[in-house]
Amino acid sequence: MLVIVGLGNPGKEYEKTNHNIGFRVLDRVAKELGVVFEKKVQCNSLVATFGVGENKVVLAKPQTYMNNSGLAVSELVNKYKLDTKTDLVIVADDFDVSAGTIRIRTKSGNSTHNGIRSIKEHLKTNEFIRVKVSIAPKPEFISVVDFVLAKTKNEEAFKSEDIAVEAVKEIVQGVEIEKIMSKYSC
Repeated sequence: MLVIVGLGNPGKEYEKTNHNIGFRVLDRVAKELGVVFEKKVQCNSLVATFGVGENKVVLAKPQTYMNNSGLAVSELVNKYKLDTKTDLVIVADDFDVSAGTIRIRTKSGNSTHNGIRSIKEHLKTNEFIRVKVSIAPKPEFISVVDFVLAKTKNEEAFKSEDIAVEAVKEIVQGVEIEKIMSKYSC
């Protein structure tokens, strides 16, 4: 069992923002794999469920808004009885990662990302796979909130999104996370 959660905010007004890169990565992965997100909300998330060999895969986009992502993620973990260390992958924006790159980690450190913070609080652990997708560079003159809620215009962020799509597809295919980390992480 594998659950991959892309973080973002629901609603048209957020679709193209920096903070919704997790949703966009999962939308592209679903499209490339020929799967469709169900219209019915499950576990406070829109989900696409499919099989890869004998493994069941769930792509999920929480509908709880970013700051409450942990609510949806904890419901998914409980429903599917996941081992967060190996069965849960979170895809989220990060402006501390070098521009045009991604970083994959198996533990989440002290994050300033409200969605990640919410997940750690609800799960009572920081041990889950995290795909950090760069939206850098953040201009010094703009606040964090204004930057993450701004429309993505940065070519480097689009490059990071492309890399994240490829990495997530490899995760879906069952490639060992250590190999993916060494291949994609900066």
